[in-house]
Amino acid sequence: MNIIVVGQGKLGVTLTAQLAKEGHDVVAVDLNSAKVTSVVDTYDVMGICGNCVSVEVLEEAGAKKANLIIASTSSDEMNILCCMFAKQLGTEHTVARVRNPDYYNQIDFLREKIGISLVVNPEYEVANEISRIIRFPSAANVDSFAGGKVEIARIVVHEDNPLCSTAIVDIRKKFKQKVLICAIQRSGEIIIPSGDTEIQANDSISITGTRSELTAFMRAIGVYKNKINDVMIVGGGRIGLYLSRLLSQTGRNIKLIESNEARCRVLSETLDDVTVIHGDGTDQDVLDEQNLENQDALVALTGIDEENIIVSMYAYSKNVKKVITKVDRHSYSIITDIGLETVISPQLVASSLVTRYVRALQNSEDQSQINALYRLVGGKVEAAEFSVPAGFKYENIPFKSLKIHSNLLIVAIIRKSKIIFPDGDDFIMPNDSVIAVTADRTLTSLNDIFV
Repeated sequence: MNIIVVGQGKLGVTLTAQLAKEGHDVVAVDLNSAKVTSVVDTYDVMGICGNCVSVEVLEEAGAKKANLIIASTSSDEMNILCCMFAKQLGTEHTVARVRNPDYYNQIDFLREKIGISLVVNPEYEVANEISRIIRFPSAANVDSFAGGKVEIARIVVHEDNPLCSTAIVDIRKKFKQKVLICAIQRSGEIIIPSGDTEIQANDSISITGTRSELTAFMRAIGVYKNKINDVMIVGGGRIGLYLSRLLSQTGRNIKLIESNEARCRVLSETLDDVTVIHGDGTDQDVLDEQNLENQDALVALTGIDEENIIVSMYAYSKNVKKVITKVDRHSYSIITDIGLETVISPQLVASSLVTRYVRALQNSEDQSQINALYRLVGGKVEAAEFSVPAGFKYENIPFKSLKIHSNLLIVAIIRKSKIIFPDGDDFIMPNDSVIAVTADRTLTSLNDIFV
């Protein structure tokens, strides 16, 4: 596909890199010539330096024949205008990053009246992801498929965990739960396991199952954590605002610490059921004064990665049972080494959403609709959910009679609300949902699963 990515900030660069890797013809646009040069040299894409709301710049970028334009500048207004102009010039589909809550609340108008195909709010999506994790605190991360019927949860296996030295094939017999280990991160290496793969201490494992089965499994292996009621949020930016709203609606007690006094006033006027505190949330004295050690969870959401990491490490030292850290530079290799288990990257969350949309456009011809796409283990593992169309050439054939790509695992089939964790005798049927996990392939359609 011919794709224009406007704005080469953190999200724009992440999207440019991912889309170029998947073989699309990408044109990168930014006002900053140094950014354009860097992206062109690094990812082997076309680059144009200019204003994205200039018709001349859009024409030079190929908007008249582009399949898609993604506007991801720091200005919502420029993103909206850019998509409007590109659409008028002939671009088929448009994606705009819109972060302002006032604009995002008008998402239906932006789609129906202005013609923006997809509106992305990274901060809102991150808040939703953090909210899911807080609702299931036993997992380091959790992603939902099939309308919440199936989830993939990640945990870190410590030395005292009974999973240590257990082969994958023996897990169901030993713990009596219908769950499946679908990915393992071990010393920086990603493993899509087979039945004889043994789990080792310090492995980070991704587990597939229903919420009830995952909960029972967490209890059985001794990592279950009780419901989180008291949450401290450090950082009152957009993510902090969205998250406070989501959590306060569930009856949890929220403390939101923000260093900017004017922002505190806005937050206190907006959030009726949240305790807003004016203070430096990175100051240990402030955290102690607000009884950090008695909180069930801490969420570090400042705009500086290093501050979030330091606050999170201090929360671990105070034995806070759930610590969530926002990190924009998701290439940090040190994060797992220092013991931060739950790390959220707005760029990875947003890029997964946009990439799913791109792949849905890409595979429209074979009708195997992609329903969900998540990047697991810091973006190194991909989990995708597809709908099986009528007449699919691999339907009703047992998996043992088919050849599936290496380093790929079909982890679940959803058939009329029934969850199937498949073995060699199982098969797929029309209208099924199929969830697959891979570490080194790009899944654009169901056909990509089979050789």
